Amino acid sequence: MKRDIYALFTTIVLILAIAFSAFLIISDNAIPFTTQATVKTSAIEVVPEVQGYISDIMVTEGQTVTLGTPLLRIDPTDYKIAQKKAQASVMQAESQWQQTQSHLNRVKSLYQSKSVSKESLDEAEAADQSAKAALLSTQSDAETAQRNLDHTLVVAKQSGVVTNLAYRVGMRISTSSPVLHLIDEDNLWLDADFTEKGLPALRENKAVNVVFDAQPNEVYSGHIFAIDSAILSGVADSSQLAQVTDESRWIRAQQKARVRIQLDEAPEHIIAGSRASVMMDDEGHVSDIWMTILSWMRYLY
Repeated sequence: MKRDIYALFTTIVLILAIAFSAFLIISDNAIPFTTQATVKTSAIEVVPEVQGYISDIMVTEGQTVTLGTPLLRIDPTDYKIAQKKAQASVMQAESQWQQTQSHLNRVKSLYQSKSVSKESLDEAEAADQSAKAALLSTQSDAETAQRNLDHTLVVAKQSGVVTNLAYRVGMRISTSSPVLHLIDEDNLWLDADFTEKGLPALRENKAVNVVFDAQPNEVYSGHIFAIDSAILSGVADSSQLAQVTDESRWIRAQQKARVRIQLDEAPEHIIAGSRASVMMDDEGHVSDIWMTILSWMRYLY
């Protein structure tokens, strides 16, 4: 009796092992499956266009902002002074240009009456052109000074969620480092890495099933919208010699291909960086069954 039970148990285990091996072969070739998928989104680096000390921060970590929302202010004192100096320079250049214009008009009148030489007229015209150029230069400096003053108020250039806000009032910021990031929560996609054996089955617009680690007992749908045509190791660098990798194992690890997946409906409480498992959908419902089982297993692991 015990021998029959052991035989039955061994037979069941063997059948399950063979079935699972067949499933793995099928999933690698006909119905690609991967546990290496990550939620991605776009992020805008908010980099100030002028430098200085932060005088005010108007947002908090995790706050949702829209286009044009004030984020923080840089102490404008030095920029106000520069703007006033630039305005004064413009007024002075305008006065000088008016003087050279008046002088040029007088010289023209005298030249017509043969009272001055052509050389005097040329000198007056040159002085007028020089004064006009100086005025244009000071006006440009004034516009730059006004622009710098306006940019002491840093505003959002797109809608998003504030994250990585590490600066505080009184800290100095520069034009080379971002002060925070704006995350676009409405633009989420999946980067999934499949073994290259599945590439013949993976095609754009193919439907997929997705299970998120953060959302157990739920299977989401999506579709492939792009397949990367290259990975870093496949791009030749013309400035370097070939890099040969030694492989001591008889069976080497399979290469991965990056596939971009658009979700038909994004789940709640998912952040960029969340992990997921993906399997291409099929007509035999193998993907539906396996991904449902996997979603239950996510409760345990």
